[in-house]
Amino acid sequence: MRIADYLRDSLIFLDIEAKDKSTTIAKIVDLMDKNDVFSDASKFLNEVNQRESLGSTGIGKGIALPHARTQNVKDITISMTRLKDGIDFGSEDKQPVKLIFLLGTPLKAVGEYLKVLAKLSRLLREDKIRNQILKAETPIQVRKIFEDAED
Repeated sequence: MRIADYLRDSLIFLDIEAKDKSTTIAKIVDLMDKNDVFSDASKFLNEVNQRESLGSTGIGKGIALPHARTQNVKDITISMTRLKDGIDFGSEDKQPVKLIFLLGTPLKAVGEYLKVLAKLSRLLREDKIRNQILKAETPIQVRKIFEDAED
């Protein structure tokens, strides 16, 4: 299982303008929906917001991993968004979030989902990987960062 296998170039969004957590998540879901990810984007957005209401998915170091288990995706799907300016995501370390990895997972894929979430979190804790993502100029470069990190 490799994170790079779940990242499609069309779901890597760079230098997106953002105001706050809820409108940013909605914007990301809308961008994902334009790539035919969901059977029902508004239901997925509600599921992500419900999960977020249980506690922030800001994991620190400028990263957030909002996610939802849902009937509205066929396969585990990850989008990556790099924001132009960081936003408050309610992270424990109080750092503004600049990198958002939004995950949608089919209800039946619980074990795989937890492995993906854990591996993504582990990779993103590495300063080198985060810094490379923050400097990447194209979605292809972002995916390659993950490929190289996992080789």
